[in-house]
Amino acid sequence: MRDRTPESALKALQEGNQRFVANESGHPRSSYEQTIMAKALDQTYHAIATFVACSDSRMPVERIFDVGIMDAFVVRTAGNVIGVDQAGSIEYGVGVVATPLLVFLGHTKCGAVQTTIDKLYGKADELTPSINAIIAKIRPAVLNVLNREEDLNGQSVLDASVEQNIWQGLHDLFMKSKLVRDKYANGGVKIIGGMYDVETGVVRWLDEKNVSNVYASVQLELENE
Repeated sequence: MRDRTPESALKALQEGNQRFVANESGHPRSSYEQTIMAKALDQTYHAIATFVACSDSRMPVERIFDVGIMDAFVVRTAGNVIGVDQAGSIEYGVGVVATPLLVFLGHTKCGAVQTTIDKLYGKADELTPSINAIIAKIRPAVLNVLNREEDLNGQSVLDASVEQNIWQGLHDLFMKSKLVRDKYANGGVKIIGGMYDVETGVVRWLDEKNVSNVYASVQLELENE
């Protein structure tokens, strides 16, 4: 059984990303033998983190953190948005697989967020109902940025909106999942946000105070319902 504390999990991810950026990836636990071994092992004893990540092909989660088979429980969707299916999958990772760490991972140049911005300005092409449903989940994050930072424009709006969308996703998860709220409040899982730069490969870890701020905001919303 691996050391599966939040601290050791985050350290492993940070060190893995450093190796990836330095082009020194070790590709641990990635052999065919590991695949064979996985047939008989429970991921509960091995997975160190649940990831909420974008579907973008430029950010293969296991590679950018240089982790292997059974290390990561990954939930991916365009724009890393949270619906019922995503919330249930995260609950499985946090509650059943019992990963000590939950990572919300956004990335630069996110097409889903850019499309949301374009639609707000009337520049987006006609979208399908399903894509519009994704855009609707990202829209509050973009509006938050535009209302808060009136001087931003162009690339600055996109960068700020991508980061805000991480916290919007966490807000939506907290609103949907009592299990995750309780796990976080009781110290059963550490939650952290990260921003992946698709040009450099570097993951920038975000201020953990934002997590507690989102949790407090959601608690107020639930009390006032």
